[in-house]
Amino acid sequence: MTNANSKDVTFNDILQYEIIKKTYQNIITKLNSRNLKSLKEGLRELLNFVRDIKNNILDKRLRRMIQYQQKLAKRLLLIINIRYVIFFIYKVLVNTLVSRLYESIRTLLEEVSNVIRY
Repeated sequence: MTNANSKDVTFNDILQYEIIKKTYQNIITKLNSRNLKSLKEGLRELLNFVRDIKNNILDKRLRRMIQYQQKLAKRLLLIINIRYVIFFIYKVLVNTLVSRLYESIRTLLEEVSNVIRY
């Protein structure tokens, strides 16, 4: 890329822009997918791409934008990867509470039954 202070756009800049644009369009397509595998693939592709181009960008504003994209993509991957743990904990909690409620109802009915007998 050209110097951030320079207003001269070279042919190389145009080619780099087209490559970046095409890559981002491909990533956006994967991110819009309802398929979780495709979403994760798009996030990984974005992280790899951002990592590769981040050091070549001279403009601080663009660099911050890319770092923000990187941060969001990492968070998304983390949430996607821990969703099974969250779901497992959810199921354990629900099953435990349902069991306790069941036992409580059963105990109450036994007590009511004992009171009625006497």
